[in-house]
Amino acid sequence: MKKLSLGKKLMALVLLSMIILAFALFHISSWEHGTKVDEYYRSNASKLALSVAHSLDGDFIGQLREIVDEEDFKSLREKAEETNDWAPVWDYLDRKGIRQQYAALCESINVTRQDMDVKYVYIHSIEGSVSVYLASAPEGIEYLGYVGPNAEEFSMYTTNVHIDPDVSNMDGEWLCSAYEPVFDSSGNAVSTVGVDIDMNQVMADRMHFHYRMILYSCVITAIAVAAGLLLIRFIVVTPVEKLTEGAKTFTDEENGYSQESVISLDIHSGDEIEELYHETRSMQQKILEYVDNITKITAEKERIGAELSVATKIQEGMLPRIFPPYPDRKEFELYASMDPAKEVGGDFYDFFMMDDDHIALVMADVSGKGVPAALFMVIAKTLVKNAAQMGKDPSESLAYANEQLSDNEGQLFVTVWMATIEISTGKGIAANAGHEHPAIRHADGNFELVVYRHSPAVATMEGLSFRQHEFQLEPGDTLFVYTDGVPEATNDQNELFGSERMIDALNRDPNASVKELLKNVREDVDAFVKDAPQFDDLTMLGFKYFGPEGKK
Repeated sequence: MKKLSLGKKLMALVLLSMIILAFALFHISSWEHGTKVDEYYRSNASKLALSVAHSLDGDFIGQLREIVDEEDFKSLREKAEETNDWAPVWDYLDRKGIRQQYAALCESINVTRQDMDVKYVYIHSIEGSVSVYLASAPEGIEYLGYVGPNAEEFSMYTTNVHIDPDVSNMDGEWLCSAYEPVFDSSGNAVSTVGVDIDMNQVMADRMHFHYRMILYSCVITAIAVAAGLLLIRFIVVTPVEKLTEGAKTFTDEENGYSQESVISLDIHSGDEIEELYHETRSMQQKILEYVDNITKITAEKERIGAELSVATKIQEGMLPRIFPPYPDRKEFELYASMDPAKEVGGDFYDFFMMDDDHIALVMADVSGKGVPAALFMVIAKTLVKNAAQMGKDPSESLAYANEQLSDNEGQLFVTVWMATIEISTGKGIAANAGHEHPAIRHADGNFELVVYRHSPAVATMEGLSFRQHEFQLEPGDTLFVYTDGVPEATNDQNELFGSERMIDALNRDPNASVKELLKNVREDVDAFVKDAPQFDDLTMLGFKYFGPEGKK
């Protein structure tokens, strides 16, 4: 794509500025002229409508409004519209005793229309979305009882009230319209007088005025643009071209970015361009310093990246990674995995033999991500394990860790699920400190969540005690624990994977080995999330109990 030069851009800018200025002046003058003319006609239309409204007999108008609602009248009017014979309507008014009075009303408003040189004078009752006409000049009796749609801006009026005059285009015809209410002897508004003044000639004159203004604007714009371009070329374009050449020399691949390529130009314009020259020269000096600093920063970043890689390996090394972990034990099968969202994560799992007949299982999730969470994870994992190996049960182990961690400056906390299982009997004790509900599958069924009341997370406050409950594993039962990174895995539609999909993934092959169970869950999570980024650590642990007899 070809780039525009500064000169052409400035030329376009001057042209655009003059066009905008001309456009603004044109619209301001047109608006001023149009506003005054429209205000004049609005005032006249409003005064005329008010004069007609005051001259009318409101009681008679109210009587007319009642007559047009009579079924007999409506029937006669409908036939008159079909046959264009309005004599029966006149006869109906004669029977009502108001024929002469109505004829006088029509004649009166028609005379007013002719004397004041207006387009239409009419009497109608504004009733929401419709108007019921009672008289109209020059049409006459044809409009008695005619029900017409109201303009959208009148739909708000459910009664006959004063409506501010306005200029509008009705079916290609420009009119200035005013509306004033007609009151009966009781002070009730029974209808509205409408006056329409023909504005077509006014609008035509206004258009001729617009054309002349456009012509004058074009001539002035052309002269101003030609003069502006000459000045811009001398004052702006030439000095900027010099700056451009100096900048290109500084960034030349072979000889640039050196002290020798810093620009030195003869620019003494005394304005912003001279200031730009000095700032550009200063910037080039600073760039040389920045290049040197960036080289040092890049080396430091590479060092930090290498250290993070080592930290990742250290964290991985702290979690049990060798499976099967106890190849000589046939009473159970155990597998776990942890995939951090960043280089290092805050999730952790752990399992260890407390003695020859008891195993401890731990699943935890530290608040936060990255290095702070990973360091907190190390401390929490160590405290929980040390407490358990000192013979404490799960609730006591969590309470011990809570006392050590609750007063941390980072205000971090950790959700923990911990259980100890007696291998010879399958009896277990579990404590849940704000963690996800575990899932269990009995030998003759499917996986389902084990829902019970949690204790608060570890390190939320001092002096906490933690509930624990007993459970029983029978031969063939499988236990699955995890962190919230599994059910809260999110796809690009911002939908959560959820506990139901997780249970479905486990039940896809409930008899599979625990390693396959975890693999099935991860595959379903990946298929659900697709290309969306992983926001949380994904950590899972499966434990299958075969009983004291071992796996058959």
